[in-house]
Amino acid sequence: MQNYYRVLGVGLTATAQEIEKAYLSQRTRLKRLAAADRAMKARLAEVETGYDILGNPRRRVAYDLLLAQEPAAPASAARRADERMQRWAVWARRFNVAVLGCCLLLGLDWALPLRDYPHETVHSRFPVSVSGSLSDPQLAYRVRTEHTTFRLPSAIGHRVRDDQTIRVWQTPLLGVVSRVSSPDSPDGPAPFQPYGGTIYGTFFLLPLLLAAVAGVGVWPGHTAEMYVNTAAVGGLLAILTLIVLLCF
Repeated sequence: MQNYYRVLGVGLTATAQEIEKAYLSQRTRLKRLAAADRAMKARLAEVETGYDILGNPRRRVAYDLLLAQEPAAPASAARRADERMQRWAVWARRFNVAVLGCCLLLGLDWALPLRDYPHETVHSRFPVSVSGSLSDPQLAYRVRTEHTTFRLPSAIGHRVRDDQTIRVWQTPLLGVVSRVSSPDSPDGPAPFQPYGGTIYGTFFLLPLLLAAVAGVGVWPGHTAEMYVNTAAVGGLLAILTLIVLLCF
């Protein structure tokens, strides 16, 4: 049987005022999330049912009698599961804080003025693989200059040649090469993005989404399940962000 005291977050001896206060707090928070999250919609329904029972004195008496007849072992198992979830939630929230810090670092790296190297000489340019698929091999060119190292997709690899003078814009904190211009290229001097720089260009929505998920995961007042779920989603998005930063 569902323990509605636990659902509302109150004790067995809670007063009617405490039950109403807990219900209003849960209802206000869950209504904002229920529109976009089925789990939160189901949680809101449990809260509503719990208040219908515990908020009515006669129903509460009958419910307490039924709850007292429940076997002790399942209640103990549920309590252990709740305690385990609470411990996971502590680490999940710490992980979300760390992820949010990394997102803020990315945002600061993007917002600060770029380092401009207007006269970089290409010291080396050699092909590297960027795909493990034998059926569709992909190549890129690793380019080294006096101050920077970056990779170019093979489709635009012809725009940078050995001993050529190019212009490179690099982020000040993480050293991500954001744009490259090759005045002597037959395609003209228009800047283009190398691999890695797309995290601030084509894939800019990925770190924004990661920051939003991590932000929800550090905001106080959520359930333990919410903290754990946001940490799981944030971990997957963090892996994707790292892959884009390193490979694309």
